[in-house]
Amino acid sequence: MNHFPAFQKKTVQLSAILIVGISSLAHAETSVGPNEKNTSPPWELYDTDKDGYISAKEAEEQNMPARIFKSLDIDRDGRLNKDEFSATPPIQPD
Repeated sequence: MNHFPAFQKKTVQLSAILIVGISSLAHAETSVGPNEKNTSPPWELYDTDKDGYISAKEAEEQNMPARIFKSLDIDRDGRLNKDEFSATPPIQPD
């Protein structure tokens, strides 16, 4: 004879919540798989004056470190074109 049916029901519900919560956390912490897409920063976010290039000032305004900007500026003209910008390492979604 079961004297604590309400307690058992709550224990089962709590266990289910914990399992779902833990599996959600584990999924959130996994890295990007082969079928998931990395995203690159949008060109439009950086090319604010719409001239087709990203200046050092535009990059700085978006918190791009100067050393990253310099490493991407392959032709050393002080600005990034779309080809240079596309060499930016992809951002992995959270």
